[in-house]
Amino acid sequence: MTTRTIARTNSGRILELLRARGPMARADVAQATALSVSTVSRLVAEMLGSGLLVQSEDGAVTGGRPTRHVRLNAAAATTLAVDIADHHTQVALVGLDGTVLRERTWVPDAAEMTGDARLAHTLDVIEQALTEATAYDAGEHDNPRCLALGVSVPGPVTSAGVVRFSPSLVWDDLPLGDLLRERFGLPVAVANDANLIAIAESRVGDYRDAASLFVLAVFDGIGSGIVVDRALWPGNAGCSGQIGRMLLDSTAIANVYVGYGDLERQLGSVGLARRAADAGIAIRPESDIFAQLFTSTDPAARDLSTLVLDQFAAALVNVCALIDPEVIVLAGWFAPLADHLHGELESRLTGRVLSVPRIAPESTGHAGALLGAAHVALDTYGALSQLLD
Repeated sequence: MTTRTIARTNSGRILELLRARGPMARADVAQATALSVSTVSRLVAEMLGSGLLVQSEDGAVTGGRPTRHVRLNAAAATTLAVDIADHHTQVALVGLDGTVLRERTWVPDAAEMTGDARLAHTLDVIEQALTEATAYDAGEHDNPRCLALGVSVPGPVTSAGVVRFSPSLVWDDLPLGDLLRERFGLPVAVANDANLIAIAESRVGDYRDAASLFVLAVFDGIGSGIVVDRALWPGNAGCSGQIGRMLLDSTAIANVYVGYGDLERQLGSVGLARRAADAGIAIRPESDIFAQLFTSTDPAARDLSTLVLDQFAAALVNVCALIDPEVIVLAGWFAPLADHLHGELESRLTGRVLSVPRIAPESTGHAGALLGAAHVALDTYGALSQLLD
């Protein structure tokens, strides 16, 4: 192995370390990589010169001088993260260090909300976003190269990027990954939205030190993402976490479920709106139905709220019995209601599970599915040492 090859390998190790841990002092990089401080300093200097790294004097003051931390340069390269949600499409241009550089939301017309029309709208949105990305002024690096595309979808997705089904989008067995690769010529990662929220929380969220966590993502449907031993657990066919397909009771076994499962038909936002209407509860359709229901003083609304929380808790008791998560992360419509839901759910779990997990809201500060999509996009791009070429 030549000296140049060794240097490239070690530079790649430093890049991967900084991606995983964020800003670090050179001495800490040396300790983590088992390289000498002088070697790290030389390689870091080269990458500072090329623009892959930047440094800041934001560390602890030692001996009268602040410790200089180095980190990946957000402007050196980007990924495009896309969240194809039930009623909108959100796109973020994400820097190499995970910083969201630009974010935009498109709302399809009613005729474009589902099926082939939604696919065409999505492709147009991505094309426009990539065009805008090439014109992005990133300071030292004008027009940073977009390395890969990460896409979040509300439904189970195979490892090949095939959307098995998405009831809200009316997609079935859609080879979205192949379509995007052929259209845009970039590495592409397509994944389930709840799984991507779980990836974001486990890598950059407040719960990244948790050995296991469970994301409960409540939208039109209900999904979840499972992290065990600090890694996403996708299941045999990429279908783990489909909590919306749980059966609320034994009577549901008589039915066959195409699209939405039993639990989400009752507890997702669409199903809950139907139940509220059946109970004569006035709901403003343009507002969050969960917030309206859980904060209402109307007796009928309070009764339905109690039943709904009991049903969610029953599902979570089963989850805890199976995977014993350290943290349950509330996402989607539940995230802004976490302060209210924490006590309601914790009291229902207490005495029914052997270990009551921490219950907390999403913590990443952005749409978790977007950040997760950016992470898997960069995973798909491959080794960061490619940026040294």
